[in-house]
Amino acid sequence: MSDQGADDRMEKKSPHRPSRRQEIVDAAIRVFAAKSFSDASIQDVALEADVVPSAVYYHFAGKDELFELALRRVLDMVDKVVADVRAQEDSREDPSLADVIIAVWVWVEAHPNEARLLHYHLPGATAETSVLRREFEETHVQRAFDYLPPGPVPSTKRAAALEHASHTLSTRTLIELLMTIHALRLSEGPLSKHASKSLSRAVVAVGERIIVG
Repeated sequence: MSDQGADDRMEKKSPHRPSRRQEIVDAAIRVFAAKSFSDASIQDVALEADVVPSAVYYHFAGKDELFELALRRVLDMVDKVVADVRAQEDSREDPSLADVIIAVWVWVEAHPNEARLLHYHLPGATAETSVLRREFEETHVQRAFDYLPPGPVPSTKRAAALEHASHTLSTRTLIELLMTIHALRLSEGPLSKHASKSLSRAVVAVGERIIVG
């Protein structure tokens, strides 16, 4: 067997190659989805990634950083799903709230580990994840304003402030509802036995009533 072949095999097994970082984050998502942040360990992630713990520490400072990067990866995935839907919308038509809800719904079904990580972990696991969740929610609150029906311009600053507060409450309510519904659908949750299609239609209907009125 050639020396080149042996070198290739050594490269594939190297715990320090650049691609290993990505693989460890993927493994961390699976581990944190299965265990709570406090119960999961670097050893668990190393076993899942098929590397020694020192290889994990070679790439990451510790469990906090690994969890933060795993959550960031998941939030970025959701952001991309929404952005892709918005990019396909006809600029001559009003944005479709239903299309966004369904796209995220399909993503949750296709990515159960990522969805569990997103919906089961409270934002206070680390200081950084609290910031990430807060930024994520603020971004989607602002995006949800696009789905509000046009109305008369408020006549006073007070009326404008009240309208903005009302719209913000509506969009936050919708986001929290969707997060809750997705969490209840996962694993053996109380909504896991409901037909996905009928449940998604119901969620779209409720979401449009919250936002559109």
